[in-house]
Amino acid sequence: MVGMDFFGPFQIKQGRSLVKRYGVIFTCLFIRAVHLEIAHSMDTDSCINAIRRLISRRGNPEFIRSDNGTNLVGAEREMREEIERWNIDKINNFMLQKSIKWAFNPPAASHFGGVWERLIRSVRKVLYSVMQEQSLRLNDENLNTLFCEVEAILNNRPISEVSEHVDDLKVLTPNHLLLLRPGEYFPPGTFCKTDNYVRRRWRQIQYLADIFWKRWTHEYLPLLQSRQKWNTEKRNLKIGDIVLIQDNTPRNLGT
Repeated sequence: MVGMDFFGPFQIKQGRSLVKRYGVIFTCLFIRAVHLEIAHSMDTDSCINAIRRLISRRGNPEFIRSDNGTNLVGAEREMREEIERWNIDKINNFMLQKSIKWAFNPPAASHFGGVWERLIRSVRKVLYSVMQEQSLRLNDENLNTLFCEVEAILNNRPISEVSEHVDDLKVLTPNHLLLLRPGEYFPPGTFCKTDNYVRRRWRQIQYLADIFWKRWTHEYLPLLQSRQKWNTEKRNLKIGDIVLIQDNTPRNLGT
């Protein structure tokens, strides 16, 4: 079962012109894996192509659930209008050919997706803010690379309890289930704001990936906090207590 959502539009460079691009985010509702795609438009064919790319690389989902166009508000008005123009029959025919069931969330019930919506909302919010600030300096190749970096960050996050015991197994991540091994990455290096303006595009992308990492961890970590009530009593922290804080860690190591 897969949740699907859209964000954008944002503008990128194509030669001397500016063109619009949209983001498509797919989330597995079982292992919480994330897959990102870039849509060049919001018409019916572009939607089908994004789903076909997902199927080609990740396999055929049995069920896809997405937001209804009427649920998209505010800054996403343009995207909502495009979704409402979709040829639903054409998309349904494609889904039937692939034996995929497709359902919209009920109108005025964007919360219907539960935990899936929380994850998508946090990712979409942070990635959209990064793109709004930086997209005018990106082209299609840079944008595709940034999305791949963000996807790697998301699929390397913990989905099981982090043990404090040194002899316990490593924490489980979506990449363990997607790749049948932990995600292994080159050291991200150190990048600063000036890298956003240099001619070396790869450094710009790594800087933007770091920006996403820092902002997203502030959005995501509160979701991991346990809020159990009335089980055990523990006193609040007070002046003089010793605590362990690990902050400003390299990308993919902080969670």
